Amino acid sequence: MSIHAGTGAEQRIVDDRDVSVEAFVVEKADYYTPIFELLQRGKLPRWHMNIWGLLLPWFWAAMRGTWIMFWIALALDVLAIVCLMQVVKFSPLLAEAQANAADNVTLIARYSGWIQSFGTVGVIALIAGRLWMGSSANRFYYGQYTRWRTDKGVANGVNMRRVILAAVIIALVAPLTIYRASQQRLDERACLNQIRAGETVTALLAQHGVSDVAELLPKLSARADDLAAEKASLDAISDRTEAQNTRRSGIRKELRGAERDLSTAEDFVAISRRDRFDCWFIDDFPTVARIDPPEDVVYRSVPDEEAIAAGDEDATKVIRIVKDPVEGRVVNIFTYSSESIDKSINYLRANFAGIFDAITHVLRQSLIRVEVAFMQTPWPVVSFLFIALSWAFTGKGTTIFVASSLAFLAVFELWQVAMQTMALVVVATAICILVGLPVGIWMAKNKVARVITEPILDVMQTIPSLSYLVPAVAFFGISQPPAVIATVIFAIPPMVKLTALGIRQVPESTKEAALAFGSSERQLLRKVELPMAIPSIMAGLNQTIMLALSMATISAFIGAEGLGALVTASLGDAQAGKGLLAGLAIALVAMMIDRILKGIRASFSRI
Repeated sequence: MSIHAGTGAEQRIVDDRDVSVEAFVVEKADYYTPIFELLQRGKLPRWHMNIWGLLLPWFWAAMRGTWIMFWIALALDVLAIVCLMQVVKFSPLLAEAQANAADNVTLIARYSGWIQSFGTVGVIALIAGRLWMGSSANRFYYGQYTRWRTDKGVANGVNMRRVILAAVIIALVAPLTIYRASQQRLDERACLNQIRAGETVTALLAQHGVSDVAELLPKLSARADDLAAEKASLDAISDRTEAQNTRRSGIRKELRGAERDLSTAEDFVAISRRDRFDCWFIDDFPTVARIDPPEDVVYRSVPDEEAIAAGDEDATKVIRIVKDPVEGRVVNIFTYSSESIDKSINYLRANFAGIFDAITHVLRQSLIRVEVAFMQTPWPVVSFLFIALSWAFTGKGTTIFVASSLAFLAVFELWQVAMQTMALVVVATAICILVGLPVGIWMAKNKVARVITEPILDVMQTIPSLSYLVPAVAFFGISQPPAVIATVIFAIPPMVKLTALGIRQVPESTKEAALAFGSSERQLLRKVELPMAIPSIMAGLNQTIMLALSMATISAFIGAEGLGALVTASLGDAQAGKGLLAGLAIALVAMMIDRILKGIRASFSRI
């Protein structure tokens, strides 16, 4: 059926469209053909409703393959029902509070407000959501139809397999979510107590040689009764011997243990299926693995007296101390892994202390020399260098900004502190260049290296910056050198990635021409690839410096000096003004460096 009247050519276009609509919808073509025609003209009223989209939007959307609408419809319906379930959850609490209204005025007002708010939002979301889905269903479907006309891979027709898939999705998402919304928050220790009770009962079953809790309870009860009877008989003796007193003390201890085991077994039996279900599906992810902890080992470095007597005054030896494990202690995988890492770090620190001390010494001396260079150089010289670089590579506006930023540091007496931050950034950036540039070249030249290093760099960029402080402190203590190491690890990924990217982006035709003229691989890298990759490398350097500056600020938590230390101190003392001024100084330093490096990078791009 066509509602378009016109010339013969126009009529043929409509007929072709009608045929394609029928091929697309498969079923109910007589309904969708005029609807699509009105949508194509922009004349379908907004209030027009698709009945299936109004009543069962997720069923209709899945059947027709309109998955965007399916997810929107499911989300809106679940949101509405979750809000309404809050009314179900808080109504009994309100009734309980109203039973003693004088003592629960605040709770009554709170629960009443929650019930009214959630009820209103739930009803509005359900009604408005359904009306919107009913009026939007045909529009979603028409958009799918227009995509199908150019891409036959787009879902079309009616497919019950899609309905089955949608039913599985709804079964996985909706019931648990709605059930969780109707329940009070679980006691944070309830599930842990369930796990511990299960572990204790498992151990008791093995200890008493039974296979079922029903058989275990009588044995535990009988043992507790026997111990209680023996204790009562000893208590009845007025003139007890020393052996009897010792026995009485032992029985009291055994009785407490037996009663504790009996109580634990009874609590385990009393755990309902609903409690188990809640802990498995609506609490935190269930802890299914409880394992014995790793060996409790401590490595300690002590002076080696024999070596010292032989003339080596710095000689040390490593003593391995093994502690007895706590009886019955089991841990989850997280605790097991963290304790194993701690033990490994302890081992490395004890056995390779000389290497860590040497790295610390090199970094500390480098920082001292760079700090001397920045802080002992007269401020007019440093200012002139910044302004000259800005004038040479950027515009007049950036030069004025750099001069104003330097004036801010000087006027607010933050010059020396800013130079300390700059020293840390310079040392960290230098290490990033020395390490990152060769690694980036290696990545660009070696596919295997790229496959190995790219995931590592991605992880390094994803880990929160504060996390880098933990291993740095574990190996090097609290001071400036571990701050440099943490800064390098945090800031090096852009240098490596953009170096590799710049070299890989060199046109193959350019490289083939250089090789055709007799260039070796080393000459190709040095005279063709690296020069053409300089803009990308400079972008990596820019990002590395920015990250190093941000990490140098955070590193104040482990002893780094500079502007970050001011921010940390103001945070601890709640001095907002001091912290804001120090933060503004950090921002100005970062912006100065960023603008100058962008100008330098732009000048290389023009070469």
